[in-house]
Amino acid sequence: MSTNLTIVNRASVLAILATICAPPLIASAQTVAPTSAPTTLALMPVPSSLALRTGSLTIDSTFRVAVVRHTDARMQRAIARMIPRLEVRTGIPLSHVVSKDSAGATLIIDCNSAGEAVQGYDEDESYSIESGASSITLHAATTVGVIRGLETVLQLVDADSARYFIPAVSVNDTPRFRWRGLLVDVSRHFEPVSAIERTLDGMSAVKLNVLHWHLSDDQGIRVESKRYPKLQKLASDSMYYTRSQIREVVTYARDRGIRVVPEFDMPGHSNAWFAAYPQYASAAGPYSVGDGYIGFKGTFDPTRESVYRFIDGFIGEMSKLFPDAYWHIGGDEVDATEWNANPRIQKYMRAHKLADNAALQAYFNQRMSRILTKHHKHMIGWDEILHPGLPTTTVIQSWRGTQYLAQAAQKGFSGILSAPYYLDAMRSSEYLYGADPLLGDSALTAAETARVLGGEATMWAELVQHGTIDSRIWPRLAAVAERFWSPRNVTDVGDMYRRLGVESVRLEQLGLGQETHTSRFLRRMVNGPDIGPLAELLQFVESANLGQRMGRERVRQATPLVRMADAARPDPPGRWRIMQLVQAVGSSSTMNVAAHDTLQRWFAEWRDLAPRVHAIANRSPLAQSAIPAADALARVSAIGLEALEARRSGIPLAKSWTDSAMVTLKAADQPQGVLHLVVVPAVRQLLVQ
Repeated sequence: MSTNLTIVNRASVLAILATICAPPLIASAQTVAPTSAPTTLALMPVPSSLALRTGSLTIDSTFRVAVVRHTDARMQRAIARMIPRLEVRTGIPLSHVVSKDSAGATLIIDCNSAGEAVQGYDEDESYSIESGASSITLHAATTVGVIRGLETVLQLVDADSARYFIPAVSVNDTPRFRWRGLLVDVSRHFEPVSAIERTLDGMSAVKLNVLHWHLSDDQGIRVESKRYPKLQKLASDSMYYTRSQIREVVTYARDRGIRVVPEFDMPGHSNAWFAAYPQYASAAGPYSVGDGYIGFKGTFDPTRESVYRFIDGFIGEMSKLFPDAYWHIGGDEVDATEWNANPRIQKYMRAHKLADNAALQAYFNQRMSRILTKHHKHMIGWDEILHPGLPTTTVIQSWRGTQYLAQAAQKGFSGILSAPYYLDAMRSSEYLYGADPLLGDSALTAAETARVLGGEATMWAELVQHGTIDSRIWPRLAAVAERFWSPRNVTDVGDMYRRLGVESVRLEQLGLGQETHTSRFLRRMVNGPDIGPLAELLQFVESANLGQRMGRERVRQATPLVRMADAARPDPPGRWRIMQLVQAVGSSSTMNVAAHDTLQRWFAEWRDLAPRVHAIANRSPLAQSAIPAADALARVSAIGLEALEARRSGIPLAKSWTDSAMVTLKAADQPQGVLHLVVVPAVRQLLVQ
């Protein structure tokens, strides 16, 4: 489902936060054996079961890998990727030779079988790890399980002042949900293969297993077709994946235990198809590839046999490139304007007793299902495709809410949830982490619950291109990945943020750019290194979400995404840190002095930041959109300083002042141009707690 526009550094600070809100070592789902040594384990996702034991294995140049029983080329490549990552982590040159003899080996991999020839959602991804003072044994039922376990082995690497080591642990791990995915929209803004592949690297690191590749929409068809060459010639703006590139991505994903499910959206969101082949549209056109995001009404004509022959030919060609058993037809947000205005379509509906447009789309979906069955594919689509008569082998993807997922399960359909996981909505990691595919659906029976396969985060690309995609996906997707993998009762938000910070650095080592994104964009924006004021501001400011930004800027496909809103990252680090400080500060009688003094310093810095932002914006037109946010932050700082003084002195704030401050905070919590302050809830809490 495409995005609906109406939808909605300081080392001292880190040290203080470590004492204020030290999180538990691991979440409650884990079993921890007593140990006398402290640890800094940062596993993400949290395993199903982990027992921490006494002792550890030192990593040195004698580290060797052995594989016993089953091995295959995919496993060998996974090991070949793991060893250099361990070398980079430790700085120790290691042997790259993989032995078949476990004698003297440090990491012993014991695998039962290769697993499924074409990975499906029932692939066994479970694994176990037993580590002691001399060796680590990784056991898995399949090669995919080995791939998952190797990521955990790398995450277990720890250090002290003298060495790198892996603590003695016992891990037994299996995913909670079988379908754990990410949708990447490459129609609205095309992403090069390099961006897709580094995204796949990150997905594998956090144990996701589905890339949902949104390859068509009003703004372009992004595949090369030999049978219908006008698609790449007239409907792609020359930005598309060749057949060899598609095969490369599918192979790259499989090597990392990830399925690739293609989506070609129809009958709506289809304007680009008709720029190439207008004869299959419901109206005469003319049609063109869209440079914008609203106003596209092109729909396939469900009443003509030629349409189904065209689709059959296309699916027949593409199905050879995408071996996965599932094919996504989209099916969302169908604008029926062309259907209603076409007398021939209306006559057909009357003749075939199709009562309304929903019935006409149901007819289209039934025909699509038969075509896909012919090509040995199961259909998947968004909420709107659900209707009586649809084969229950169809998977329903819910974008409108958990209630639609529940309805699908109750009607016998498997489903996956995307509604809370829209990354382009700029929600915090905390929000995403708190959303659960089964939350609130206790009315489901055991059989219905089993039909909930999992979920997918979605990266819609109206405001995303290759330079920003890493920062929009990561590290928040790692929090979603944990929700899909880990036990349901792993919910400690503080511990999630602790581990998420570590995981983001690990992801950067894979080539993802979210950690350096803001500084890179700001240096380019000001044409030099003087980015201090803007960088400080963006510790506490994020981009407005899609709907808010589109309401303030005329953003089109051709618009360079190089503004302050593009430099800002979702869920900037200051949001969680200041909330923890506010919760810790206490009253005059129980004052946490460290927290109080840090907040006071921050508020003073916010007050003094505004003129510095003004000064730099006077030299950079692109930076001028930072001024409203900097000014609003200064107003918030004045309220924060006054509230802190009241806490320190024990003298209550006057109601009239508090009422006025609340009005100011409410205004500051609205988008400031195309930016949004993330600290207002914390400052508001200072006034009411």
